[in-house]
Amino acid sequence: MERKKILAQIADIAGELSLLRGMLKSIEATDFAAHPVAYEALTVAAAMQAEKTTCKLRHLIYAATNITKRELMRAAAVIHGIDINHDDGIFTVTLPALLQKKKKGQSAEFISEPLYFALDDYFEKNSINIFVECVVVFEHIYDVSKPKRRVRDYDNIEVKAILDTVSAYVMTDDGGRFCDIFHSTGYADSDCTKISVMSKNKFREWVSKR
Repeated sequence: MERKKILAQIADIAGELSLLRGMLKSIEATDFAAHPVAYEALTVAAAMQAEKTTCKLRHLIYAATNITKRELMRAAAVIHGIDINHDDGIFTVTLPALLQKKKKGQSAEFISEPLYFALDDYFEKNSINIFVECVVVFEHIYDVSKPKRRVRDYDNIEVKAILDTVSAYVMTDDGGRFCDIFHSTGYADSDCTKISVMSKNKFREWVSKR
């Protein structure tokens, strides 16, 4: 890529970082106890801005270095702490964050790309039978020390990009003919999201244990 274009990208990223700094100052000036709705809106907007900026930085690396997307996303998956496990007929992916809210025009690239390459690496070393008729469980786990008002309605959570990524590896299809989707809310020491794929018989067992 021409240096002029790279410098333009750097200037664009610098502008976004300046915008993020302004957002952080607004968050700092907002009393979360007195204005919880405003505080939530500001923090979510800042988080989405940070994710957008990170994605642009990734593309800057691809444009002018010999580092491949696979190499960078492998490292990103480790930094994110993405965990993949298959045990007792249940395939589980754990993401160390809550999924983002649905928002028009918003990309899930920040987490879906590292997840894609983490899954790719996992299946280079492991083999499991593809689920034909199955249930996908989304467990939205919230930090128990934080306010309960953070708990969101399921229809406001963006799951499509993550479901598409996981289903490409372990499911015949994620359409209604083959797949049921179940959401659950839980609490733990920190935020995370667990996506589990299992047979419908295994799901009955899973639910009964809970």
